[in-house]
Amino acid sequence: MTDTAASGPPALSPSPTDSPSTSRHWPGVTSSAGARYLLLVAVLLLAGAFAGQIMHNQLLGTSWASAYLRCFDEAVRAVPGQGFPQDFARNTYVQQCTRPVQQRLALVSLSGSFVVLLLGVASLWVLPRRLMRRAGPLVTAPAEWQHRAALAASEMGVRRVPVVVWGSVWLQEAFTAGRPGRTRIVLPRGVRDLPPAQADAILRHELAHVAAGDVTLVWLTRGVWWALAPVLLVPAVTIAVRNRSQDHRGPLAVLGTSFWGEYGVRALLLLTVAALVSQHVLRSREHEADLRSLRGRTREPLESLLAGQPSPTLSWMDRARATHPTAARRVAALRQARLPLPVSLLDVTVTGLLSAMVMNAVADLAQTGFTGTSLTGGPARLLSALVTGSLLSVGWGIAVWRGTPADGGAGPFPRGALLALAASTAVGLVAQLQSTGVSGAGPSGRWPLIVTLPLAVAGAGALSSALARLWVRRGGAAPGSRWGWAGAVGVNLVLFTGALRIAQESAVFLHVTGWRKAVDALALSGMYSASADSTTLGLAGVALFALWLALRGDRTLPVPGAPASAGRYVVWTVAAAAGAAVAARWAYEPVVPQGGSMAATQFDCWAATCAGLATLAALLALKGASGLGDALYAAPLSATLAGAVMWARYLTSWHHPLQAAALYTTDPLSQLALLLLALALPAAFLPTPTHGPARRWVAGLTPVLAAVLAAASVLAVLHSGDRLLFVPPTGTAP
Repeated sequence: MTDTAASGPPALSPSPTDSPSTSRHWPGVTSSAGARYLLLVAVLLLAGAFAGQIMHNQLLGTSWASAYLRCFDEAVRAVPGQGFPQDFARNTYVQQCTRPVQQRLALVSLSGSFVVLLLGVASLWVLPRRLMRRAGPLVTAPAEWQHRAALAASEMGVRRVPVVVWGSVWLQEAFTAGRPGRTRIVLPRGVRDLPPAQADAILRHELAHVAAGDVTLVWLTRGVWWALAPVLLVPAVTIAVRNRSQDHRGPLAVLGTSFWGEYGVRALLLLTVAALVSQHVLRSREHEADLRSLRGRTREPLESLLAGQPSPTLSWMDRARATHPTAARRVAALRQARLPLPVSLLDVTVTGLLSAMVMNAVADLAQTGFTGTSLTGGPARLLSALVTGSLLSVGWGIAVWRGTPADGGAGPFPRGALLALAASTAVGLVAQLQSTGVSGAGPSGRWPLIVTLPLAVAGAGALSSALARLWVRRGGAAPGSRWGWAGAVGVNLVLFTGALRIAQESAVFLHVTGWRKAVDALALSGMYSASADSTTLGLAGVALFALWLALRGDRTLPVPGAPASAGRYVVWTVAAAAGAAVAARWAYEPVVPQGGSMAATQFDCWAATCAGLATLAALLALKGASGLGDALYAAPLSATLAGAVMWARYLTSWHHPLQAAALYTTDPLSQLALLLLALALPAAFLPTPTHGPARRWVAGLTPVLAAVLAAASVLAVLHSGDRLLFVPPTGTAP
């Protein structure tokens, strides 16, 4: 903020009608800008880990390769023969044998991240002191200004009040800096000449940064960025010096290989993108600070202050480098009177790009570090999905929930944002520094992951948006309490973590089976997945949350023109789809070569899945994209109901009825979760039909449509024979 500011007692009176309309819904939850800062810091730290990996390969690569070859030779001698059991046993032996050198590789790689982090944390002291020295000499402001800052801090919930100081006579802009616990607000001396209301507006703006907790994140991000550049140079300089002394080759001959050329391009691209992203988030936080500072206050003082500032014509380079938005943009944001600002395509692109980089890098590191332990494979992928899902749940989920207008969710879906999220996720997988020198394969199959991950992330984003619209439609506003936001964060965490884990598993099976057997990969990562139990629990939690929203009593904002009995159509649709699926399953018994009770059980589970899928399709046909919210609870209900009826048919013959009940619940819901993710993005592009008297007969036919679709899909599954079955040689039904 360019401040030419003033003195005098505070003379602002609250004017809630002029303050941002959603400011009362701003609890102490991490902001979307803060989540993007954390994503950026994580990407930069993981880039340091890749530099550490290169250093390991240069200094310890020979001993690592020797150990790996020795372990492989020992495995061949210890486990002779051909076939899947022998290959699996040899692979297990190799992992156990190479565990020490793999863990050493992970530790050396993480040392690169540790060095970047250490230098970045040190910059929390160095960079702010450097800035304040350039703004000085600093003089502590009079007690009157300290008192005004304390009053404003008390109103804004800031516990530790920063010290207010004057900068030099040359200082033009106010800023907040200092190491953690000793923050200072540095004001230009011209603030003393401003009207009291405008001076307080400047103080509140700077305190808004402190209240948001983004001061430390800003300096940490800058410090990590500056620290990463020399760390990335260390491997190249080391190899050049080493080969110069040993082989007498010049640096150009050493670094002129394709690997180092690709490494240099990717490193430069990463640093450039990180700088641009940091500048963009800095501008976003200025808007958030403006709007946060107006809570309970009139906007006229800040608006008049900004309107009086000149708006110079900037080149595209100056706009990209600017850390503050122009005064005109800030005034336009103030006049929207809405906190937070709508999520832009650039925000979404940044979130998807950085998330993909974080997830794959964490997965590779975890797989290396957990080699030879029970945590390799699924747990390692789960860890990367959990880390990335936590950041996505705020960077996308909470940002979209806060930005959903309180209009009953009748507006269009954020389709452009969903496409940007999918595209940037794919670009992040290709452009990350860890992909240097990788031809296209990897532990999870690079190219299958480039297909499955963007689709799953965008699908989770569509389902998150559907839940947000369902919340607004049922409750009339965004979550207004800490418990409400805790529920929102939790359900988004489940959505994105589950989507990332399912995408990783699907990529693994696609890498093994190939694209021609994509249906097999679909079943192996759904109903027959080792993670089916956790997937079922996740979908059940999301479905219960959506059902709670649907049953809430506050319906102050119904969809305009919607029939009052719309809820009954959902109930009848669930019942019709479940009943038709059960009837079709019992009416026809296919002849399966493998036979056995296990095949019959799996057909039952597929029939229950078809009931949920038919419910989803019918609700989308009735409501278009807006039917996704209701489908999130209706489809699992239909699948569970159909599975329960088919399980009850054999109740007296089950040897372990509880185990069978768990199977009849887990298998359909785990497969349905994968189908929901795959279909959510295309469903978001369906048009939302207008409701009215002419549409009531269509709503009445929705249960009929669900029944027809359920019966047809079940018969198609039964006629496929054993195409969708997975019967172990020694498997038996529960």
